[in-house]
Amino acid sequence: MPDFSPSERPDMSVEELSQSDIAGFVDQSAVPIMALDRDLRFVYANDAYCNSFSSPRDQIIGRSVFDVFELAPEMEESFKAKFLLTFQGKRTRSDVQMSIVAGADGKNKPVHWQSTQEPLFERDGKVRYIVQRVENVTHLVELQESHDVIAAELDHRVKNFVSVILATARITSASATSVEQYTEDFCSRVDSMARIYSHMSSQGLMGLDLRSMFEDELAQISSQKAIRYSLKGDDVKLTGKSTRDGGMVIHEFVTNAMKYGCFSRPEGRLDVEWEVSDTHLRILWVESGLTGIKPPQKIGFGTRLTEMLPNAKVTRDYRDTGLVIEYVVPIDLVINETEHDENWLSAD
Repeated sequence: MPDFSPSERPDMSVEELSQSDIAGFVDQSAVPIMALDRDLRFVYANDAYCNSFSSPRDQIIGRSVFDVFELAPEMEESFKAKFLLTFQGKRTRSDVQMSIVAGADGKNKPVHWQSTQEPLFERDGKVRYIVQRVENVTHLVELQESHDVIAAELDHRVKNFVSVILATARITSASATSVEQYTEDFCSRVDSMARIYSHMSSQGLMGLDLRSMFEDELAQISSQKAIRYSLKGDDVKLTGKSTRDGGMVIHEFVTNAMKYGCFSRPEGRLDVEWEVSDTHLRILWVESGLTGIKPPQKIGFGTRLTEMLPNAKVTRDYRDTGLVIEYVVPIDLVINETEHDENWLSAD
């Protein structure tokens, strides 16, 4: 690459920019720029400034800035104070402001902006004009708002998650007969909740497909032993809350099937079917291939869990050949993702 350093090109002269060149550069700049005189009247505004604020040049030159832009009294006083400091030779920067501006499509939209005021000196050192550069910071404001929403949502979800873990710990202790059983059951339930939340996170915290939830929970069992099962039903996408609540319910059904039901014996089998009507989602859990099945002597975690879901109707039929569970819930509570501020099932 050729070297054009002044030491090797002594004949090279520096071309000076004329005032018209500088004015032309400012006129063409994409940065909104305007100038005010000591009476705070517009003496200049480039195209970027006029376009940003939908203010034609011939309608603002010679007018007071506070006639062109109506500000709240406290904001007007704040700008006047900054302009005064600038006329004293100091560089100032405004707070972030919001204006309603007509977009290219003709629709009004909010624009957040922040300005910097620079003094323009005369040869005698007196400040003649204020030159203001305006920066559109809408994207920064929106980014901060998005960050605040995400932080608040994360705080909300973490608190809910912790409250459910605490409730799970209390209910688990009520049915545990030993420390070992308590530890195993509690860790298994928390692991199931964590897996559900992980799957939801990969989907943007949206609800999951009902079939995939059954498949994921059954996969935890099939990795340990051979099991027989079938899943049959329409494609159903649950809401976020129903995914979390349903995930816990499915985990309990599968866990109980492994301990006491169809997955506890080689001859056992599970068939799950679901259907969507106009008003309800109905899930039928059928265990078969067994003998001597009787109702439990005490209320377990699964029963307590379903009792905490007031909108769900759960019927258990302890047949000699296996347990049959019918789970029915209103469709508007489980299908279609519409919630933005959701809670886990009650932790009371």
